[in-house]
Amino acid sequence: MSGDKISSSLSHAWLSMIRLLFVPLLSLSLIISAPPSLALGDFDGEAGGFWWLVDSEDLFDTSLNTQATGAYANVWWRQTWGIHSALYRVGEEKVNMAPDQQLVVDLERRLLSATDNTYLAAGLGWEKNRFGDEGSASGPRVSADARIGLLGALYVYGRAGWAPDLNHLGRREDISSISVETGLVLDPLPFLSLRAAYRYHITDYTEVTTSTDLRESSYGVLFGGGIHW
Repeated sequence: MSGDKISSSLSHAWLSMIRLLFVPLLSLSLIISAPPSLALGDFDGEAGGFWWLVDSEDLFDTSLNTQATGAYANVWWRQTWGIHSALYRVGEEKVNMAPDQQLVVDLERRLLSATDNTYLAAGLGWEKNRFGDEGSASGPRVSADARIGLLGALYVYGRAGWAPDLNHLGRREDISSISVETGLVLDPLPFLSLRAAYRYHITDYTEVTTSTDLRESSYGVLFGGGIHW
């Protein structure tokens, strides 16, 4: 595929994302930029949406694949305690025995905190994985989160989670998962942030019929944007 076609496809994808997020982002920006009497005080955070492209062919697909859309939100109190939540989705045709949707909620505590965008945190939470029409499996998880500010409006981040016991579902026993995500975030305007990252999600389980330990992975580029305050 030529460079012009790749550039055109990526530009179309970004324009689609901007159109999708314009109204909610504008509304939230107006709320956040309200008078001081309505300020959030000791709370700061971010929220937005993204696409997780687990197939390289999706990079050149100019259509808006709603099955790959997800969302994230983080809220911190006095840069100490925080809540992180995220929803990751992929098309059912992209997976075999792995989940097509993952919902995570973590309560985190900063262990080190130099600035808003330079810190190290750890947490405990809950993870729910949906396996298409078969149902869902869920259980507790541990998480780690780190950010390093680079040039004021630019920072790198990394996030990892491990759910050691998601019970069983159908032909899967002893389900567990590990996820790792790392990327760059740019804040080009007040209250606006853009991100590009790479995510790797592993699902381990034992197949009931054969008692064989199996693993399936979902991985790919993630990009999106949202607001921060």
